[in-house]
Amino acid sequence: MLDRKQSAPLYEQLKNEIHLKIKNGELKPDQQIPSERELVEQYNVSRITVRQAINLAEREGLVKRIHGVGTFVAHPKMQQELSSFNNFQSTLQQQGLIASTKLVGTGTIGSDFQLSRMLDINVMEKVTRLELIGYGDNSPVVYYNSYFPHHVGEKMKKAAEQALKMEKPFSTLDLYQMDEEMDLHPTHVEQTFEAQAAYAPITGILDIKEGFPLFRVTSIVYQDKTPLEYKETYYKGDQYKFFITRHM
Repeated sequence: MLDRKQSAPLYEQLKNEIHLKIKNGELKPDQQIPSERELVEQYNVSRITVRQAINLAEREGLVKRIHGVGTFVAHPKMQQELSSFNNFQSTLQQQGLIASTKLVGTGTIGSDFQLSRMLDINVMEKVTRLELIGYGDNSPVVYYNSYFPHHVGEKMKKAAEQALKMEKPFSTLDLYQMDEEMDLHPTHVEQTFEAQAAYAPITGILDIKEGFPLFRVTSIVYQDKTPLEYKETYYKGDQYKFFITRHM
């Protein structure tokens, strides 16, 4: 119950009560939480306090509101550590999801100015494009759009096809480690992160509405000083959160 003698405000204590019930399994993902009236009566607080608590719980990703229906427990977000790399399958397994990957497109194109600069190749030199969708429990959660110098891309394409035959979930970063014969050994990745509203054709690929929140991550994968891959990744904003540990 709530303690009015505590320094923490009542709405924060109520939010913590909701969090505790989610954590111990009393409230499960997609389950509707008690109504505002029920919470008012149960905890003997004002409706304003209840609304503040629910607003705070929503900001922290504990619950989600469906207009005209109610407030429901949100699915926990997949946590991705920025200072290290976890493979796609293990990231989803941490949240109890079954991972799978679909190859939605591949082909050879001529590089433009941007791609030639990113991949350190000549303009109009051949580039291999690879498009993947990552699924959690058969629901799309991430879209990968990668470009490789042609000689690298052909190896990656072959590795992707082999992984699909073996029904192994993967991202492109996983492919470098799946086939030792490729002789490709990434040493580091340069990345930028930005928030973005979904637009077509991403809406169709990830089965979301226009304006849905996304994380857009652009990456250049290097082997020493040589670029191996330029990639645009789109993560569903309600599924992922990123974190990093900074040392002082």
